[in-house]
This record gives sequence, structure tokens and C-alpha cells, in this order.
Amino acid sequence: MKKLTFTVLFLILSATAFSQTKLGAQLVYGTNTEFGAGAKAIFSITDKINLSPSINYYFGKSAAGVASTSFFEVNADAHYSFESDDKLTFYPLVGLNYTRSKASVSVLGVSASTSSFGVNLGGGLNYDLSSSITGLIEAKYVLGNLDQAVFTAGVLFNL
Repeated sequence: MKKLTFTVLFLILSATAFSQTKLGAQLVYGTNTEFGAGAKAIFSITDKINLSPSINYYFGKSAAGVASTSFFEVNADAHYSFESDDKLTFYPLVGLNYTRSKASVSVLGVSASTSSFGVNLGGGLNYDLSSSITGLIEAKYVLGNLDQAVFTAGVLFNL
């Protein structure tokens, strides 16, 4: 078991060492979930193909302190990059989405949660603000039980 763990860890570290990795924060808006914040990473597999996991928390809605909702999602997207100049990169994306929602009524002490899987389709732009900072804008549609458009703006830092 130790050998397997060491081998997997070595492969992950090797892939990360030879690829360009970016990590950052983002603000998100979902048409059904409203505003939220999250974290995003981009791992370059080749000069054109990137993997981009992200985690977002949507603040949800509250009704006079009586009822509230919140949403949490995990995404695993793949990008194919098209460079338009030295600083601007456009990419279409496809990926998987997992969303967990929670609703609670504090007066009754009742809460319920649901989970759903979906598919992400969309695109985005990366703009190199400096040699180590990249701005991003992204729009995608989540197809699944919780269909919604999601708009993202954020900043990534080169590691």
C-alpha cells in the first residue's frame, strides 16, 4: 500500500512540476443559485489542453431569518485553448458538475438536502495581467437536475 501511495504521489507531483499550474479565487453568479464565491485551479496538460477543477459556494436566499437555502458545487472541466495574442486566450469547455443544495426552516427546525450531477458546456477568456497573475471570465451552462447558466470572474496566480 505504501508503494502504491508513493507511486501515485510521485506521478501527481511530476505532472504538476512539468505543467503550468494556476490557482486562484473567483466570484460566481448562477441564474438559479444567485451569488457565490469559489476557488479554481488550472493544470496544463499540453500547450492547448487544460484541466480545471473548481469549488463554489453560493450564499443562497434567506426569508426573514425563517427559511434559508445554500448551494455547494464541484466542477471538473477541460479546456481547449486558442491564443489570440500574447496575453489573451479563449477556450471552449466541457466538464462534469456535482451540486448539493440545502434548505432549512429554522422555526420548525427542519432541513433537507439534495444532490445532483450535471454536464458543463461553455467557454471563457484568460487575460495575462502580469507574468504571474491572470484574470478570467467564464460562462457555462449546467445541464442536469439543476439547469442554470453560471457566470464567473476571477484571478489566478501562477505557481
